[in-house]
Amino acid sequence: MTAASSIGFIPAFPARHERRLPLLQLLKTLRENAIGTYTQDAFERDIIIYRLGFKPMILANHPNLIRHVMLDNAANYERDPVGKRLLEPGLGKGLLTSEGADWKRQRRMMAPIFQPRRLAGFAAIMTEYSERLAGKLAALPATCTVDMAEQMMLLTLDIIARTMFGSDDGADVSAVGPAMDRYQATVRPNIPDLIGLPRWVPRPAAGEGQRALAEMDAIINGLIQRRRERNDLGNDLLGLLLAARDDETGAALDDREVRDQMATFFLAGHETTATALAWTWYLLSHASDVEAKLHAELDGLLGGRAATYADYERLTYTRMVLEEAMRLYPPAHTTARQAIAEDRFGEIAIPPGTMVIVSPYIMQRHRLYWRNPDVFDPENFAPERTAQRRRYTYLPFGAGPRICIGQGFAMIEAVLILATLAQKLRARLVPGTKVAPVAKITLRPSPGLPMTIQPR
Repeated sequence: MTAASSIGFIPAFPARHERRLPLLQLLKTLRENAIGTYTQDAFERDIIIYRLGFKPMILANHPNLIRHVMLDNAANYERDPVGKRLLEPGLGKGLLTSEGADWKRQRRMMAPIFQPRRLAGFAAIMTEYSERLAGKLAALPATCTVDMAEQMMLLTLDIIARTMFGSDDGADVSAVGPAMDRYQATVRPNIPDLIGLPRWVPRPAAGEGQRALAEMDAIINGLIQRRRERNDLGNDLLGLLLAARDDETGAALDDREVRDQMATFFLAGHETTATALAWTWYLLSHASDVEAKLHAELDGLLGGRAATYADYERLTYTRMVLEEAMRLYPPAHTTARQAIAEDRFGEIAIPPGTMVIVSPYIMQRHRLYWRNPDVFDPENFAPERTAQRRRYTYLPFGAGPRICIGQGFAMIEAVLILATLAQKLRARLVPGTKVAPVAKITLRPSPGLPMTIQPR
């Protein structure tokens, strides 16, 4: 692969099938890489109705249907049972997996934690750790190869650990990440899940996931207990959770609820940002014109100094590059909702139990709503194009009441990390490396991103 030409770089994506795969091949591919099952018409039609096993399914690519399911009639649609079954063992009943009144109470209590005044305090931590990594990478020999996907994962792991547990000794915290990674390796749908068989049907790999969770729980629960015994709860995320109160009832979170929120923040606040940044380095490696424009903004605005929270709004093109990377490779690639009661969208009947699939990966590459949808073009997020774009066609953080509460945290972190690193280095994919997106909990580059580093 070479640097982008005038027509733009077309990054890697799985082959799109002309027709649906046979059932057994479909189930196998869904388990290994869900986006490898998509047919070409998924990127050209706005609504596709089909069945998977015993389940009626609707692939929703129409912005109005997405709005209907995720906003206007959101109360009639709960998170899909397959996703909940996979995530609940690790995340418990946190914001990602809870429903109804319990979710509303949690959202109400979490909202103050992610206000801008809180995020400003976390920004300094993000820049501090990014500066350390920039110095380390820039000092590497020219022949040295690093996996930038792994480096982004380690960096965001350090940042989330510090922002979550910064008031505690880091020795225990360092083991949370590996335990969470081992758990995630077991989190993928099995054929009994996909065709709707009951929970008592055995699933493979459950034992290893349980052992990893037990290790993670021991660390987090110990931190919660020690923090409760202190007079000062601290200003990190753990302290803010322990101090949170429901405005309506005055009630606090119990230890289990705190644990579930911490596990949720850890997963959502670490892997998603790391994945978005990894894909950004991959794209910049092939788009020298985009990289040059990014460097011009950083040099003109920062002039070599460290980026701060106050710079976030000014780093316009830096943010455009990240938004375009998340368009092509949304970390949260697929979400699904299941109809509770009968519903209707225009002439389409939606019986109870119907699964409505909303795939940001498809929607953000859809022929009906994007110009040159497979081309890497940050100008898609120039103000004039953003103003013209239809709502519900760009969904990297979801939509409606359940839009990601950590969206502000994630964007500030990603912009400050990219600004800090790109000021000091270029990263180039090792020639001949073939990279493919693989849909696990997030949309990861496989087999990684082996890159060489060039100091600027």
